[in-house]
Amino acid sequence: MKRTRYKYQAANQLGTLLTKSGSYSLTESNILQDGYQFVKLNGKNARITLPSANDNLKGIVIRVTNGAILGSVYVAAGFGGGGASFDTVELTAYGTVDFWCDGSYWYAMSESIVSVGSSSSSSSSSSS
Repeated sequence: MKRTRYKYQAANQLGTLLTKSGSYSLTESNILQDGYQFVKLNGKNARITLPSANDNLKGIVIRVTNGAILGSVYVAAGFGGGGASFDTVELTAYGTVDFWCDGSYWYAMSESIVSVGSSSSSSSSSSS
């Protein structure tokens, strides 16, 4: 029970909730002007694409939570600058992952990650 209450309070601090059941490209404007920093993936193959990292997004954290079916988060430059081989993070069912921007790259900060890999190939490497 306490964990649920904590997550609810954390969600309130992260700003406006954005719920998506399909593919959606999150924009810099969505984050900075609309306040979307908490995203709920709620559907088969739901996928969020993060905007390109830049100085305006430095220090921003986007929290993505997932429903019963696996979802994913994509960034064009690859997480941590890993390039196309590391451009997609798959989330566990009911998992939550924070994505942090340092102004140059996005970083996935959680142990609720199934894999990190390329969206252009069917193979992916494990991450812990």
